[in-house]
Amino acid sequence: MVGILVEEVMTDKFAKIDVNAPLSEAIGIFEKEDPDLILVFDRSTYKGVVTQDLIIKSHLKWDPTKAKVKDVYKPAPVIKPRDDLSHAAKLMIETDLRSLPVGEDKTNIFGVISDLAILDRVIKEEFGKRKVKEFMTTDVITLKPDDTVAKALATMRDHAISRIPIVNEEGKLEGLVTLHDLIIRFIKPRFKAQYGELVGEKIPPFSTQLREVMIRGVITILPDATIREAVATMIDNRIDGLVVVNEENKVVGILTVKDLLLPISRMVEKEAKFYLQLGGDAHILSDFTRERIISDIKKFVDGYADVLGDEGIIYLYIRRFNEKFRGVHLYQARMRVVTDRGVFVATGETWGAIQAVHDALRAIERQILQKVELQRDLRYAKRFLDKLELWR
Repeated sequence: MVGILVEEVMTDKFAKIDVNAPLSEAIGIFEKEDPDLILVFDRSTYKGVVTQDLIIKSHLKWDPTKAKVKDVYKPAPVIKPRDDLSHAAKLMIETDLRSLPVGEDKTNIFGVISDLAILDRVIKEEFGKRKVKEFMTTDVITLKPDDTVAKALATMRDHAISRIPIVNEEGKLEGLVTLHDLIIRFIKPRFKAQYGELVGEKIPPFSTQLREVMIRGVITILPDATIREAVATMIDNRIDGLVVVNEENKVVGILTVKDLLLPISRMVEKEAKFYLQLGGDAHILSDFTRERIISDIKKFVDGYADVLGDEGIIYLYIRRFNEKFRGVHLYQARMRVVTDRGVFVATGETWGAIQAVHDALRAIERQILQKVELQRDLRYAKRFLDKLELWR
């Protein structure tokens, strides 16, 4: 446990909206107040949250002129004021939210707690003296200035990431592109055009080079800087991640809020090593399907515990398509396993959510087994050959 309670860090200032309100009302709140999220209520009962990212992505599914908050909001747990900050950090990682409602139950909500508020408090302890290089992700995916927006979007999709540093031939940082910016500038206008909102306006092509759209003057930090310095930089600039560069301005890592929440969340229970973060259409899955997927992933992680390492996060993005076969929807499961021993990425697509997840797990299993030194461990050699259908 961190030994610090949620009530010591929470704020009683938060935005709220009715579940049946038009989505335009939520957009107005974000434009005027700029909160991390808006709490959604059905009269006096808490239902969930709506974020700017959820609204942006909603344009891909609904006519924005007709959508309501109930079409977009996402269920999210309520954390109690006497809970430890480690529990709040754990829930944020699992729900992929930067803030959570605080209350005794769904009819008694009286505050919110944010990720940066947690970090701002925890860095006052010994944790704040530790170095950026201890927590940063070193397996950084980069692109070049002359790469295209289409390539950036495909890379983000394939690797389940939301930001990519842009480097020159020497590996020196020149800029940054984020999924949020690309959706607003390149994807959202295409859907607005469907409803006649961009008549006469030119829609930028996906062939646009990244040098034309990347963020310049990227906020960076050195690997030997303290976590206290890193968090202060994030708070001052209202960002949730930093590009880590060396003295020559070469990219050596990425440090995000999630990277710092993870060690805090592990203080909840020492045996918890891996966290599963569900996204996309996961919230529409039945309880049985969701529990089965979680159970199967846990068994997979336990089975490869000696290969995957001691800790990590599994990002699982579920997408349900409209197509059906014998009453079963077509699903896509994009999975990214980030561990202290490597990163594994795979996609499964087939009829049924459970089956799609299984396909993704099989693909990741093949990657894991190929990485193992087969000649030194016959247990893995046999499993590897099983997958290649060569073992008899």
